[in-house]
Amino acid sequence: MNVNIETTSALRRKLTIELEPAEVNRELDRAYNDLKRSVQLKGFRPGHAPRALLERFFGDQVRGDVIQKLVKEYTGRALDENDLKPVVEPEIVTEESDLKKAQLRFTATFDLKPALVVRDYEGLKVPKAKIEVNESEVDAALERLRERHATLKKVEGREVVEEGDFVVASFEGFEDGKPIAETKMEDRLVQVAANVLAHGLDEVLRGAHISVEARKSRSYPADYAEKDIAGKNVEWRATVKEIFTRVLPDIDDEFAKDQGQYQNLTELRAAVREGLERQAQQEADARARQGLLDLILERNPVEVPESLTAREQRTLEAETVMALESAGVPREAALDRARQNPEDVKARAEKRAKSGLIVDAIAEQEKVEVSDDEVADRVAAIVTQSGRQRERAAEFYGHEENRVALKISMKREKTLDLLLTRAQSESATEGEAPAGEAPSGA
Repeated sequence: MNVNIETTSALRRKLTIELEPAEVNRELDRAYNDLKRSVQLKGFRPGHAPRALLERFFGDQVRGDVIQKLVKEYTGRALDENDLKPVVEPEIVTEESDLKKAQLRFTATFDLKPALVVRDYEGLKVPKAKIEVNESEVDAALERLRERHATLKKVEGREVVEEGDFVVASFEGFEDGKPIAETKMEDRLVQVAANVLAHGLDEVLRGAHISVEARKSRSYPADYAEKDIAGKNVEWRATVKEIFTRVLPDIDDEFAKDQGQYQNLTELRAAVREGLERQAQQEADARARQGLLDLILERNPVEVPESLTAREQRTLEAETVMALESAGVPREAALDRARQNPEDVKARAEKRAKSGLIVDAIAEQEKVEVSDDEVADRVAAIVTQSGRQRERAAEFYGHEENRVALKISMKREKTLDLLLTRAQSESATEGEAPAGEAPSGA
């Protein structure tokens, strides 16, 4: 293996790797020998098919597999031998790959993780938030719990849709009398409310009669999120089949017992209050951790590798798309919205990348570790809490790279928790930071 290293910037490196013919031939021989033992060709006993015939039928597949294996193996070897640690996976470009002549040359371009020694973080202080939950907040939480246990009752003796009703209805959008693709919906259960139903369809349904087609036109701007109706004047046609009203249970001792381990409403209120206090404390701690991290970032300028920022940008876009899809936004529209304001996304990605570098460096300085058992416990908790997505979650964390990513995330959490524990004042509360110390929102 011949390796040439180019320094294209302070952090960027480019390796050009060229393999000796003997190295390529050795891997080709191994691949064809493995194939010969596993494949069966008509007219030949298992393990006795001629290599020429194997090359004819499976040559492209074998060459592709061999190139992939050699590139991965020799890239790793070159990095280890030259003590180079990419911050993200190298970008591979194959420059010459004629395996018939046993020739393989490729490049691996990557950024190095900057060497950091984080300073001026030990003496920081943040006030500890004073957590208070009032009765109105408890009442609001109980009301939300009550709404989650509501039932639907079919409306009798009324055939006109009113605000807040739930209806089973069919919809379709038309432009100039022609149906618009992807707008047809059959027998959907929807709530007639402006903040719930998309595209202003609540206006079409409000006042509609059962089994009578209702029509209403609406215009949408050219930049509307739903591409199929963006820039169009759409005539919506809807037919209501059934009307339901929501029935809410009374908040009393019986309601409390239905929630599980509570004997009466007093116990349920106490549990709700405790949950709200715990949530408020978590949110306050998150603000304090971010405030600490912002101060540390200000005191420790660091050059962020381009490839790391690009990876974080892709991650942010993927997270945005996932959140929008969970809210019911079609994937294509979610992708478009996630890619709006690219400069803002890039700035957030750069800050996230910088934060990760700083926290990782502090973890090394403080010798923070996360054991494999801790990762296994976290995975088990995630899978258990995933409900109907348990199998999907288990499969996701069955891949080593995802467990590695989780371990990195847990290590950062532990490091920030360590900093917060050290920094929080025992005497001061939020809004009463001693002079010279950082408020939690800094």
